[in-house]
Amino acid sequence: MELVPNPYNPLEPVENPAWFFGREDAFAFFRQHLVGVPLRHALVLIGRRGLGKSSLLRQLQHHIDESYRVCVIDLNLVDLRDEVALFATLVDEIHLTLERAEVSTYRLPDWPQDTADGSPVDVRVWFRDVYLDVAMTALRHRHLLIAFDDAHLLLEALDKGTLPADLPDYLAALQAKYDRLDLAFALDIQHEDRALTIPLLADPVLHFRLSELSPADAERLIREPVASIYSYDEGIVPRILELVDGHPFLLTSICRLIFRRSEERHHAGSIIELDLIAVYPAVLDQASDILRPLWREASPNERLTLVALARSTGPDGGEPLRFDDLYAATNSLGYDMSKTQLASALRSLDYKGLVRMDASGRYGFPALLIPRWLYANTEIPEPEAPREAARPWAGIALIALAAIVFVVVIGAAALSGVFSGDGDDVGTADTPDGPTATLLLNLEATRQADFATQTEQARPTATRPPTETPVPSDTPLPTDTPQPTDTPEPSATPTDTPSATPSPTATRTPRPSPTPSPEPSATPIVVVTPAPTRFTRPTPFPTLDPGD
Repeated sequence: MELVPNPYNPLEPVENPAWFFGREDAFAFFRQHLVGVPLRHALVLIGRRGLGKSSLLRQLQHHIDESYRVCVIDLNLVDLRDEVALFATLVDEIHLTLERAEVSTYRLPDWPQDTADGSPVDVRVWFRDVYLDVAMTALRHRHLLIAFDDAHLLLEALDKGTLPADLPDYLAALQAKYDRLDLAFALDIQHEDRALTIPLLADPVLHFRLSELSPADAERLIREPVASIYSYDEGIVPRILELVDGHPFLLTSICRLIFRRSEERHHAGSIIELDLIAVYPAVLDQASDILRPLWREASPNERLTLVALARSTGPDGGEPLRFDDLYAATNSLGYDMSKTQLASALRSLDYKGLVRMDASGRYGFPALLIPRWLYANTEIPEPEAPREAARPWAGIALIALAAIVFVVVIGAAALSGVFSGDGDDVGTADTPDGPTATLLLNLEATRQADFATQTEQARPTATRPPTETPVPSDTPLPTDTPQPTDTPEPSATPTDTPSATPSPTATRTPRPSPTPSPEPSATPIVVVTPAPTRFTRPTPFPTLDPGD
């Protein structure tokens, strides 16, 4: 049997129009804003990684208008540390575009040499006034569309300063000078806000956001390139769509693996469920190329939302959740996230294609591969009893309580005469250490004061014969803290309880107080939504059909 090349390659843009499916809405957008428009502006194609931006740019030639010639500049292949390298790439690619269009190129000027005095030629001036003038004349009545692929690299070079900051203005001036010159930029969705700050790319009306393929177009991508080689058993294609939805990269990845498996059998027989099960681990691994960057760039609240949704729906895709149920699920993990924060996280996740809201307003995953990847690569905690949510006023109340206790303790100590005469000592010999008081006391100063108190004679507070019943000279103010151990009780005879009656002595010798353990200071409780700790959970491969 003749060796048939694999038509699926997720790592390369689709060049063959026969293997490109869908995107009619994107082509209609380009036709609307290019063909017959007197006032032209740069067009921006936005999409997440793997949605086919690069492939679409290369298919524009076949879907816009026969009068257009498209020159695609792959910025991944350009050294953006040097503006001259960028212009050299532009010259080479325009030359190849004209040759493919069967346009005469013999008049195109060569790369400029240094001037007579040895100074370099101004490449900007030469490209604008010399090269483009000849190239546009050679095209006659046709238009030239220069499409910059991976244009976010251009934005990053501008931000780093490796390319001049006025380069976008220069490109806009080129478009203004030549009425048959058009510009397009394809960039990752996370750079959309940055693009809106550049006048050349700032019009949101001229932005087209790429999404997943429709179910019909996705099924065509699965079946048509291999229609003459093998077929699929009933139910297999829907299972593939359930697993990866209409994501072009993931679809192409799973189709490439299935083709290889069929190739091992010399393409004998149709694709069955066992084939899908066999390629699943490799598909899950390749999904990391798409999902891991999204997880890494997600905010803590977005991660928490994904984990809560995955735990609630399960790895095999359960029923979607209403907003209130998802809110309860996030807080059952022990985090305090408000409904406003949850709504914001859901909007962002929907924009990134990780969460989808159905017609009934419930939230779930667009592809089964997403929760399965989360189970395999993140921590999905077991359900637990809801933890009482932290309240923003709890820290304030704690500070107020500590302050009250501190004032009361200081007042009682002053009445009991436990401070030294000069008032510089802040520690006491008899007051027990309380956790609330310790929050506000300077612990090191307290230890120093206690040590100083032990080295000198304590001030006598009351001298009474041992046979007399001790009468308290000062009555401490009542507090909620434990009573001092040396406070005498007004009883006829001393009791045997040390905490109630001190030993009758003529003078009271201070005893060293226990070294207080440092306690954390009372600070307001800030609601923080930490990200779940990443771990590797050995997840057995889930059988795609419970009956298997």
